[in-house]
Amino acid sequence: MTQDDSILIEQFEGKIRKLADLYNTVKSNNSELLSQIQAKDLEIARLNQELAGLKESYQYLKQSKVLEVSGHDIDDTKRRVSGLVREIDHCIKLLNV
Repeated sequence: MTQDDSILIEQFEGKIRKLADLYNTVKSNNSELLSQIQAKDLEIARLNQELAGLKESYQYLKQSKVLEVSGHDIDDTKRRVSGLVREIDHCIKLLNV
């Protein structure tokens, strides 16, 4: 083996070590990114549950506003309640069919 062959082998070994180091770095970064994705997925699931709860609360609030009675809105409120009762009766009839 000549001097040039030895130099080429050393350069090749150096490049292989550098490539292995880069691989380990990328593998480490990939693991970190995957854990960040999992954390974000958990946060998204939690926020979706919170959103569902807030939507439900908003629906209840809207329904309570429909039934809100003030001095000059009594007739309007009676009409709304009558409409709700008719709608409930209609739903009951559909369930009985």
